[in-house]
Amino acid sequence: MLQVSFKKHKGLHDNDSRFVEEVIKVVSSLDGSSSMKLKLFTKFPSRFTIILCDPPRMTLNDMNQIFMMNEKIIQIKTDLQAGELRIESFKHNEETKRKRKRLDGYDEMDVPAEYDFSMVDAKDRKHIEGILSSMIGITTIEFSSEIKSAASYYDMEIRDIEDLNVESITEIVQKYRAFITDTIFDYPAKQLQFKIRRNDTPITTIMNTQARKRLKISR
Repeated sequence: MLQVSFKKHKGLHDNDSRFVEEVIKVVSSLDGSSSMKLKLFTKFPSRFTIILCDPPRMTLNDMNQIFMMNEKIIQIKTDLQAGELRIESFKHNEETKRKRKRLDGYDEMDVPAEYDFSMVDAKDRKHIEGILSSMIGITTIEFSSEIKSAASYYDMEIRDIEDLNVESITEIVQKYRAFITDTIFDYPAKQLQFKIRRNDTPITTIMNTQARKRLKISR
């Protein structure tokens, strides 16, 4: 379990401090969280940022649980290279009725012609290439990727990638929800991993990334 001595910060309302505590509780319940550290930035009058340094492996569902804990969250960004998870939120006393802006979407970009898809069956090529082109579309810097083939699925591992908005990843998973069965932010390995169902494998479990009812922290 995470060993963090968290005291109510003078720059935060009690409700905001409680949210920080709940985030710590959720993430520290995951395996591998013992080395995680917490940073808080509260100097701005209307918003604050929680930074979790060296977090454990987290799934997209774990990230979505955090989103549902606080309707004032502006964005959640993940930096796998630096080993940081950043949660930006409006402060409790920020009375604005502005809601978190929806992303404008992304353009799928062509995968380089020399990319090796030899391990991918022809019937799986379209959605594998689509997922990869979507990742290219939400980034501005080149990254490394590797596709590993197994009997019923593929592992797509993305490394050397810039920081990402978690909602962008959610959009990609939602678009390819018939094939992407798991999404892992592997901080210790500094990589993003998609588990992708083969086309001839029966659908058993498909990650649900649609909007769900928010869980509110008791005040």
